[in-house]
Amino acid sequence: MAQWNKNTSKKLNNNNTLFEMIMMSDQEGNIINTFGSASNIPLANGSLTGYTAVHKFGMIDGTVGSGWSTVWSHGETTDDQLYPWSASSSAVTVTSSSGSDTTPITLEGLDTDYNFQTETLTLSGTSNVVGIKVWSRVNRAFMSGTETNIGVITVSNGIGVVITEIKAGRGQTLQALYTVPSNCTAFLSSIQMTSSKNQVVEVSMFARPFGGAFRIVGGSVLYQSDHTIEYSVPIKFTEKTDIDIRTIGASGGTVSSAFDLIVVNNSLL
Repeated sequence: MAQWNKNTSKKLNNNNTLFEMIMMSDQEGNIINTFGSASNIPLANGSLTGYTAVHKFGMIDGTVGSGWSTVWSHGETTDDQLYPWSASSSAVTVTSSSGSDTTPITLEGLDTDYNFQTETLTLSGTSNVVGIKVWSRVNRAFMSGTETNIGVITVSNGIGVVITEIKAGRGQTLQALYTVPSNCTAFLSSIQMTSSKNQVVEVSMFARPFGGAFRIVGGSVLYQSDHTIEYSVPIKFTEKTDIDIRTIGASGGTVSSAFDLIVVNNSLL
């Protein structure tokens, strides 16, 4: 294939004129199609070593109106408006509000060093089941057996603080929050948000770098509508950053939100 330099108006000739070309390839050196949506297929398939696509989504059906609320389902039934980021690291306890839930549940999140880990526990109805691994963050939980949960599944830390929940009949957590693993950097490509209430409501993303404070990153004001923010230049989050989508303004409404990240191992940056 001929290569042409528009600045020098020359073609590559006997290695006297050199050009730099950048292409995406897999771990075996095979060139990947980078045109249009097809470029994301290897990423979604896990074919790019060191790169992970993360899609997070949450919902709160019954906003409180006063003060900020994290967009997570546990806030619907309790006074836990904001996610308990200060909860101490520990092994977890899982239980269901229904005695019929006796199938496996899988947790995904971070250990005490903020490294990625998973754990699968088998529910025993309304009885407590205690895990073995110690968790600093639980980014996601889902039913990994053959049955969707009948009751509400709660996951609590060692002192009884609920750190995640699977709403009845949903099979997976609904929590618009995430923590970036150690030795990784996350790049935010989009945020989606909806509000059912015919009242003004603000939905915004907050982020807290490790050792820092939560601050607003982006968001929108809605009035019974939806909105999507696409970032032509992704927003960068460093390792161990906590990300939390919150809402404020309307009472008794339903708010949902989602966001998309590409998480990259720092050795590739």
